[in-house]
Amino acid sequence: MTGRVIIITGANTGIGLEAARKLCEAGNDVILACRDEAKGKAAVEKILQENPNALATFLQLDLANMASIKKFVEDFHALGKKLNVLVNNAGLFLKRDDHVRQFTKDNFELTMGTNHLGPFLLTHHLLEDLKKTGQETGDSRIVMVSSALHDLSERMNRGSIHKLDLENFFLEKEGTYNGQQAYKNSKVAMVMSMYSLDRMLEGTGVSVTCMNPGFIPTTDLSRHASSVAQFMLRYIMGPVFKLAKISRTVEHGGKMIVDLSISEKYKGVSGKYYDDFEVKESSEESRDEEVQKQLYELSARYCHLDGYEPLEAPPPPVKTEKVKASKKAAAEPKEKENKESKEESQKKGPDVEGIKFADEEEKAEEAAEEEDKEVKKADEINTKTEDKGDEKTQEAEKVGGEIEGDQEEKDKGKAVDPVTTSAEITAQ
Repeated sequence: MTGRVIIITGANTGIGLEAARKLCEAGNDVILACRDEAKGKAAVEKILQENPNALATFLQLDLANMASIKKFVEDFHALGKKLNVLVNNAGLFLKRDDHVRQFTKDNFELTMGTNHLGPFLLTHHLLEDLKKTGQETGDSRIVMVSSALHDLSERMNRGSIHKLDLENFFLEKEGTYNGQQAYKNSKVAMVMSMYSLDRMLEGTGVSVTCMNPGFIPTTDLSRHASSVAQFMLRYIMGPVFKLAKISRTVEHGGKMIVDLSISEKYKGVSGKYYDDFEVKESSEESRDEEVQKQLYELSARYCHLDGYEPLEAPPPPVKTEKVKASKKAAAEPKEKENKESKEESQKKGPDVEGIKFADEEEKAEEAAEEEDKEVKKADEINTKTEDKGDEKTQEAEKVGGEIEGDQEEKDKGKAVDPVTTSAEITAQ
């Protein structure tokens, strides 16, 4: 069926972009909801270059920011369009063994905030639009892109990864956080939400399904890994996995989104989990109806949905910034800098937890490049001044500005590349 209005989050790259391109080819009106404006607009331009008649529009959306989500909904409503399909595709996977928690602007742990709470809030703010279309046409849809890693029985999860603990929702308890645990929790939460929505939307004309696109080495999901890990994944492990028929392609994942969004085959199908175009049983953990209900209520409270008592996320640990370098400091004796660094570390004590905020990563690479430039400048400066009689030579050119230890995120693609900052963090 053509002529539908479809929102796809994270549509500037990977399977989201592939799905947007194919849906536009089929004559649908596609909204590319992306965090990075430049990349979002570039994706629209790419679609238009291939298909000048395509109905493709960019709208800015940061799923790690509740204010941005609400603004996106306002911007969409300003277009005056109906809504047939919402595809919750965007997501992130931080470094598997990273033990440094990161946070959204709303103090949510970054992975849970971006992969679950963000889409949860977006979906609920667009439910009335979807219900209206469902009543008029008998067919509006929500497609949620999850992962096989939501399942504890998956080989990568065995032994080291645990069930979702609603009492430790943001993995704030000591020793419980790592990137893979956070990712697994967010994806099982997405599957559980699908089941809750299916029960809630019965009889409304709105269907909701969840899909596992499979392991696709060429997407930006691994953008948070080190450059070496990304190279290994894309150019060494990826081809090996392809030969072993373990991995899938962007085209395959994009087609799954397209089919679940518009194919007549899936009209009215709801509450199902799909893997490789077939209905599969989701994890045993995800099918626990009591936990589904508890998760839904907890998520609704964190997202401040009407009818639920608002719940604020616990504040992140207090952080103390350490100025990493400055032009002035670069000219001072290195011994003094080392001494101050040692004294600062002693004050912090041995039990230190690192934290980062989503907005601190946005310009991480630019900051690193700027830092390199500044250090090179500082090395070239001769800070010693010589007395010549009663006159002093001009002071060495001062370098203004400081490079802050808390680096911002470059892009949440988004895309987002976590870089370890030099901030020193006080213990919680």
